[in-house]
Amino acid sequence: MGISSRELGRAVGEHPEVLLAEDLLRLARDHEHRLQVAYRWRALRLLTFHAGLSRLMQALGEESRQRLLALNEVLTGRAPEAWAMPGGSPPPGAEGLGHFFILDETTARQALRCSLLEEGRTRRFYDRVRRGSAASGLDLLLDTFIEQARAHCRLLEETRQGLNALHRPLGSVAPHRRRRNPDA
Repeated sequence: MGISSRELGRAVGEHPEVLLAEDLLRLARDHEHRLQVAYRWRALRLLTFHAGLSRLMQALGEESRQRLLALNEVLTGRAPEAWAMPGGSPPPGAEGLGHFFILDETTARQALRCSLLEEGRTRRFYDRVRRGSAASGLDLLLDTFIEQARAHCRLLEETRQGLNALHRPLGSVAPHRRRRNPDA
């Protein structure tokens, strides 16, 4: 869908918000799609290490989808057409993994660090969109997205720092603490 600079200039002069809204939605859709794919794969990979971390990744992926739905509704004024969930191909860089599932704390920390970096990128993405957007009515929604990404960064950082407490092999628990029912 190539558009020449002359056609682009004419379109911007005639319908500045329509073109901007369409481009903004396309950019956000691409960004959130990549984020959803990464979170879905990370959730699956973390499932064997810690079910709670896996659910956290699923929740972050769902919030990404919700951002996209809200943005689409504000920009188009209607509910979005049915969008397929992100495809099944792994995110870039996944091919070099030693094995698919995350089995140790070091790899789990690395996955959380990647999620933290992606949320930081999301915050910067929506901050740039907010500064450069001429579409009316987006400031409050974009501010919400920016604050949500900040909260996700805090949550991921706290989770990464507290990873030792989340996952301890059974052998690290004292024998007298293993049994739930001391009379058994």
